[in-house]
Amino acid sequence: MQFWNELEGQVIDGVYPLRRLVRSEGRSAWFETETSDPRPVPATISLTEALTDADEVVARLEAAQHLNHPNLVSITKVGQVRVDNTLVVYALMEPIEQSLSDVLQSQALTADEGREVAEALVGGLTAIHQNGMSHGRVEAASVLATQETVKLRSDCLHLSAAGQGDDVAGIGTTLFHAFTQRKGLTATDAQINRIPAPFAEIIRNSFARRWTLAQVSNALKPVLPVASVIPPPPVPTPVPAPPPRAATPPVPPPPPRAAAAPPPPVARPVPPAPRPPVSTPPIAERLTTPPIPAARAALLEEDDEPVTKRRPFALYGAIAVVVLAILGWLLMRPHSEPAPATAPQTAAQPAAPPPAVAEEAPAPKPTAAKPSAAKTPATKPTAAKPSPLSPGTAASGAEGRAIWRVVAYTYKGQTKADDMVSKINEKHSNLGAEVFSPKGGDYLVTVGGPMDHDQATKMLDKARRAGLPEDSYVQNFSR
Repeated sequence: MQFWNELEGQVIDGVYPLRRLVRSEGRSAWFETETSDPRPVPATISLTEALTDADEVVARLEAAQHLNHPNLVSITKVGQVRVDNTLVVYALMEPIEQSLSDVLQSQALTADEGREVAEALVGGLTAIHQNGMSHGRVEAASVLATQETVKLRSDCLHLSAAGQGDDVAGIGTTLFHAFTQRKGLTATDAQINRIPAPFAEIIRNSFARRWTLAQVSNALKPVLPVASVIPPPPVPTPVPAPPPRAATPPVPPPPPRAAAAPPPPVARPVPPAPRPPVSTPPIAERLTTPPIPAARAALLEEDDEPVTKRRPFALYGAIAVVVLAILGWLLMRPHSEPAPATAPQTAAQPAAPPPAVAEEAPAPKPTAAKPSAAKTPATKPTAAKPSPLSPGTAASGAEGRAIWRVVAYTYKGQTKADDMVSKINEKHSNLGAEVFSPKGGDYLVTVGGPMDHDQATKMLDKARRAGLPEDSYVQNFSR
């Protein structure tokens, strides 16, 4: 039979054209295709080369076709056809956008995305195991995305339940790959500790075959807050209403009080009545009268003449009192002014020296300008104590400089570490891989040897571009 990519452009069973080759694995391959009933609809078709087990392959695909679960890729049709004189079993499936393996080539999953993948694996495998079958290929390449839903491929099922334990263990390896972008997993891998909860626990127990699907499902359930498990408070017993009290007789209205005396009328300005020329109205009455017209000015001057004549006497008396008070103050005040000195004597004599007391007790200087002893950092800066892990200020090694290394792998035994060093040096001799064990601890596979922090950062980028794990890191080994 030809290579799978040479089948692009052919038509299967006279109905399904083979478009782009999506993936190939041994004697199976997936192609993009479409259905034309009643209009073209995108789909995916799986082809399996069946030499002697065509009936078995058809039976497995038909059993998967009857499974109806939202986390399993649905199969709509199963058939057989000859391609280049080779019997091929095909399965028409729903369209597939991409696989988890494709996503992990560029980035790892977040905690929310990992939960979605784990729940899809548990849901799909539960439906398969309940029907007495096993999946057989639980891995990142089998986790597919179809129309915003994570699903597990179903064209590789086995009609036996013997492989169900391997399916549960595959959950651990798939989640480890999803969070670390590494396929290899061991029971003592220290990188599991960096995976968020509850996925680290699920990976350990499922990979070690200690958990079942039900236990994995329980670990994925969200933990209820404490407030939600507190029983509600007891319903209070209704208290009977008190008996109605006797009607209180209405209180008679208070007797009407005597009408308050009306306020005295406010005096309003009234035009003055014509007065005889000889009579003078009181002063209060004149203060409440409106302005007097100019035509009556002559009459008013004549009426006020006796009053104006009495005003100078009161004014003279007040002035006299003020003058007497000033004279008394001048006579009675104490004579405290110093005797004036003559101008010639002051000019001839030199200035007197300041008293000795003024020299002994000078004016104190302001304390704000003098630095206190408690503010020594302001006058003499002290270098901050370097952190043992900060770049450039780390503790120095024997040569007086910081020693940084790029760590790619961690092993408990030296043999595995040596093997990994040999593999790296065979492919990338320019990385200088070696085994480093700090003071009898784990055996670390490092590249580049001892460096300063900047060199180690550049070596880390170089190692990742060469294909070393993305979780490689730099660490200070100066101490």
